[in-house]
Amino acid sequence: MSDSEKLVELEEKISWLEAELEKQSNELTSVYETLDKLKVQFKILYSKVGDPYATRDLKDEVPPPHY
Repeated sequence: MSDSEKLVELEEKISWLEAELEKQSNELTSVYETLDKLKVQFKILYSKVGDPYATRDLKDEVPPPHY
């Protein structure tokens, strides 16, 4: 294998690695964005469930069984 062939092969490998790194970076960014959204939703849910004296809108209240 000549030096130029080795150089071409190395350049191809580098290009492939850069593309894979970019894909992984994009996927990781997506995962972190999803995680941030889930954290916000969890905080909202916890604030609603965590307080036993929290009130809900009247439309969300279930009437007592005698109604």
